[in-house]
Amino acid sequence: MQGLTPSEVKERLREFGENIIKISVPPVLHLVIHEGLNPFFLFQAYTVILWTLQFYWKFAVIIAVTSVISVTVSVWETRRQNRNLRDKMKSESKVRVIRNNREIELSSKELVPGDQVLFPTNGGYTVECDSVLVEGSCVVNESMLTGESIPVTKVSVPDENVKFNYDQQRQYILYQGTEVMQGKTRQGNYCKAVVIRTGFLTTKGELVRAILFPPPLDFAFYSDFLKSVRVFLCLGLIGMTYSLYMWISIGGSFRECLLNSLDIFTFVVNPMLPPALTANNAFAQKRLQKEGIYCLHTKHINLCGGIDVVAFDKTGTLTEGDLDLAGVCESKEGQFQESVSDPSTLPSDSLLVQTMASCHSLVKIEGELTGYPMDIKLFEAINWELTEQRHSGSNPDYGIPTPTLVSPPKGQKNGGNTKIGGIAPSNLEIALLKQYPFDSAVQRMTVVAKKKGAQYYSVFVKGAPEKVASFCRSETIPADFNNLLQYYTKQGFRVIGASAKSLKHGMKWSEVDELNRTQLEEGSDFLGLIIMQNLVKKETYGAIAELHAADIITLMVTGDNIQTAISVGRDCELVKPDQTIIRVEAEDSTSGQTGQQLAVTYSLPESETASIIQDTAQMQNMTSENYVFACDGKSFNLIRSKDPELFKRIVHRGKVFARMLPEQKIELIECLKGLGRQVIMCGDGCNDCGALKTAHAGISLSMAEASVAAPFTSRNVNISCVPYVIREGRATMVSAFASFKFGVAFCFTQLISVLMVFYIGTEPSDNQYLVVDIGLAAIPILLIGNTGPADVLAKRKPTRHLLSFLPMFSVVSFLFFQTIAYIFIWFYVRSQDWFVEYQFVQDLYPPNTSYEQTNIFLYACAASVIGAMIFSKGAPYRKPLYSNVIMGLWAVAASATVVFMSLYKSQDFAERLNFKIAPHFEFQIIAVIGILINFLFCFFWEVYLLDGLLFQKVLPWYKEKIRGPNLEFEHLERELSNSSVWPPLGKNNDIKVGLSGGGKYTGYSLPDVAAGINNKNQFGQQSGSHISRKDIFSKDTARNLRKRLSGTSEEASELLSEAFENPESTPVHINKAKLIEDDDKSEIIRKAIGELGSKESKMLSDPFQTAKDRRETQC
Repeated sequence: MQGLTPSEVKERLREFGENIIKISVPPVLHLVIHEGLNPFFLFQAYTVILWTLQFYWKFAVIIAVTSVISVTVSVWETRRQNRNLRDKMKSESKVRVIRNNREIELSSKELVPGDQVLFPTNGGYTVECDSVLVEGSCVVNESMLTGESIPVTKVSVPDENVKFNYDQQRQYILYQGTEVMQGKTRQGNYCKAVVIRTGFLTTKGELVRAILFPPPLDFAFYSDFLKSVRVFLCLGLIGMTYSLYMWISIGGSFRECLLNSLDIFTFVVNPMLPPALTANNAFAQKRLQKEGIYCLHTKHINLCGGIDVVAFDKTGTLTEGDLDLAGVCESKEGQFQESVSDPSTLPSDSLLVQTMASCHSLVKIEGELTGYPMDIKLFEAINWELTEQRHSGSNPDYGIPTPTLVSPPKGQKNGGNTKIGGIAPSNLEIALLKQYPFDSAVQRMTVVAKKKGAQYYSVFVKGAPEKVASFCRSETIPADFNNLLQYYTKQGFRVIGASAKSLKHGMKWSEVDELNRTQLEEGSDFLGLIIMQNLVKKETYGAIAELHAADIITLMVTGDNIQTAISVGRDCELVKPDQTIIRVEAEDSTSGQTGQQLAVTYSLPESETASIIQDTAQMQNMTSENYVFACDGKSFNLIRSKDPELFKRIVHRGKVFARMLPEQKIELIECLKGLGRQVIMCGDGCNDCGALKTAHAGISLSMAEASVAAPFTSRNVNISCVPYVIREGRATMVSAFASFKFGVAFCFTQLISVLMVFYIGTEPSDNQYLVVDIGLAAIPILLIGNTGPADVLAKRKPTRHLLSFLPMFSVVSFLFFQTIAYIFIWFYVRSQDWFVEYQFVQDLYPPNTSYEQTNIFLYACAASVIGAMIFSKGAPYRKPLYSNVIMGLWAVAASATVVFMSLYKSQDFAERLNFKIAPHFEFQIIAVIGILINFLFCFFWEVYLLDGLLFQKVLPWYKEKIRGPNLEFEHLERELSNSSVWPPLGKNNDIKVGLSGGGKYTGYSLPDVAAGINNKNQFGQQSGSHISRKDIFSKDTARNLRKRLSGTSEEASELLSEAFENPESTPVHINKAKLIEDDDKSEIIRKAIGELGSKESKMLSDPFQTAKDRRETQC
């Protein structure tokens, strides 16, 4: 039994601590002090104290109460979240452990790495640590950690002399926080596991740390905002100096000079700006919730405003999550047989059928089959039965315990040849003894089984066809394996390969159990292909079209076959019809002179040949911008490690990334971010968790608890949420800019007006401050963000940097126009016959009334209303102002209030606001007309000149013609666009030419369901509209492409054109005799392409070759 000794436990407990995720809730006083020391609240305290000394206690009380409420809410919310997280993550239970050579029961808090834990097979409990199974298997619900909504089977780690890898051997690990649903073991009632991680070191602990300490957001707005505050404070010092000088020069008291000068600082920073930005995010979050989109971190909403790349997972994201069986194609004696749409008609002793029955990790929970949906589909398609024997001990028919048995239905006609199958034999039964569950890292699943009565053990494998074929005996792989595989994958089918192997007769189970996975799989017999169909979701088409209309780049990153991914990309038009896909393949090669090199080949996938090179009568010009790359995970990894410069170019122009591992998805997102892109990752929340967290904004289409990894979670499981999230992000970003511009404009228009009246020794009264601060400033700055996003995703992205030219020029020009308006009314009122000079009296408050101060105040009020209205404009990123009902009502009421104050004559009204009203009504009318002209001019300037002319036309022209590229991806795009010889299409380009049957292939028929998909898409339209694009390219394409292929030989070019004339050149089962007849002509074409390559190789030079260890095959 063994186990850790007491001294070892004590030592490890001291080193690793208790096995508990302890989340402390900070005390109230600590949080209050922490919030109170925030620079914003310190500035608020300064404001309250200063205004109280000036007896402006009304607004000081409002600010003080608001600050106290804000701090209280923040402290309460922080404690509530910490308490909830603590209660949710706190878990402790009794566990059975082997220590000091005996079994004991203790608290899970006492577990340490190295402990041997016994898990009951009856299930229904939570795992309290990360541990590796060493005996038995468990069915586990991991939705809390991975987002995988279906139970996962964990098996015992094989006894192999291989170093254990935590990240790549997850099929053996039971994670803390997951639920064991049931277990299986050959003997006894417990599965044994060894503890490897405890507490915060576990995967659950990492998740908690990510929640408590999220990565900092690189949102330029906030850093620009802090920089602007520093600038404003410097301007405040200038204003304070001027104020001090003026009050001293007119004979003000020490108190007046000091307090009025210090008061200038309260003008330069708007105290309502931080709450306004919070309100903007709150409005956006509420709108997202109405659309079924939940946002975990509201600051990510702003980041969505600058998104220019969206990366999609395929299965479950672009396509339906469930796969349907389209058919199977058996292989016998190295030859593919006729495709069959219903595998239940195959004989029951077909090894392909037995693989479908055995190679899975299905279990029965409460009588229902549970496991991966694809495994369930395959098992149900053959109508076999599954029986579990968890506690039956050794099975006498096999001599060993058999936890799972599968068998065909007894006495049921299976179809096929009765000599082979016919009625299923009554003794046909297969015991599933050992599993290697499917893992995306190895792209396959393996099961060791034994048939009832057999003298040997069998191995069944299914997975990616290329991977399965790699360890099969070559004589069992059909010669047209690649052709048939490409035929199906090019049309969007998901293809699975199957193989089987019979181990040596007479081997004992103990000997079989000692074999490693490679020994079990090597030398298998290839059995055939299983074809699954995965239809594109109907919402995918519209969402991708909307993103493309807005010039947002879309790309696919999937673990599926590259041809399937390309086909799906074409079908949903993620790859645009006029774009050429160039496949990038890389492999290590050895050269005698230079040693190991990286050979990179650029080729046209066969599915692309028919749509690019057509009859030269109707073709469009193939410009240098209309090619994109497709790359698989192997080539992706090689190029990334061997040639970083080429890697950036592949990522920049990449459109389809297939056979990608979860960690490679993360690397792709990080590279895009490094190029200066802002990226959204949209996936189902399972294998995409890392990428969802890495991207600027991740959108999970899974409602499982692991969606905590993503800032956004959509209740609607389709990508229609992506354009809306971007529109909402843009609206929120524009609202943040509008709030900032209005806040700054309000502060400085008030500052300018106050400094002007300081010139004559007066200042606004408290009631005047209340009217403008509460009625005309606080309401609009909080409500600007309540305007929803526009219905259409605009093509041009909004400005992302607050301190860039256009936002600053907008604010400065507005202040300039308001200053002109102040100067106009100042001199106009002083030029009147009835004007009376202001008489300054020391320490008098409120001061004597003044014509100048009254009219300057009215124009300052008008400036607030004008600023709020023009800065809260709608198009093109937000809905019109009137759609924001409350803001619209305020605009009407505020405008009416300004006009009312300008025209109303009443002694009581004048005394309350400390006004000195002009005696002539004509003057008041002219003053109102001046306000109206001010509004119209500012509106025209902001909407038509700044936004319509500068932003839409002048700035793009300036960036393109004068400034040039700024970010790294812009430099890359310019370099690639200017190159007519890169990428060089490789001579290894597998261009298959249909030469027989008038361009039609002979071969076995497709299953009915597959043929139906080939003829019509899921909406009843002819699929030829997606596949055959004969009429969309022009004559120049052939010439341009030949330039890439290079060469000047007319004879060779004619041969090349002849080779590409057949648009239906889709490879399938080619009759071997016919293939031999046509071999001579094919050989001529290959030689012609090779000749062109040999000539061009002397002329071409790669403008981007920066790594000496890369060899690019050109032709």
